[in-house]
Amino acid sequence: MKIKLVFLLPVLFLVFSAGFAQAQLGGSGCKPIKFVNVTPDRFKCMKERLQDAGITVTPGNEGELSGQGFTAEFQWDGESNLTITVTDKPLIVNCNNIDHALIRFVKECDITRS
Repeated sequence: MKIKLVFLLPVLFLVFSAGFAQAQLGGSGCKPIKFVNVTPDRFKCMKERLQDAGITVTPGNEGELSGQGFTAEFQWDGESNLTITVTDKPLIVNCNNIDHALIRFVKECDITRS
């Protein structure tokens, strides 16, 4: 099941929104996604899963995620709180589609959204 999810992630990022009216113009800027109870082990797991899916992740507690047509910034406080903000995406991809894909993806590591 985990292998299917890794291969499903790129497809989810390319899913068209229900209509162009839902797509955000300009191709960038989504609301931050905040996660809680992100232990060091869970944070490491999340970064490894993203990298396994072809997403480039900068080292450290904050930085950039990029790949599959999107770019995001992440910040982790080193203890519990993680924020991911999509900063650039394809015009035809809705922020909600990316958010839901990221949420499903990090749930593999038992990370809870706040």
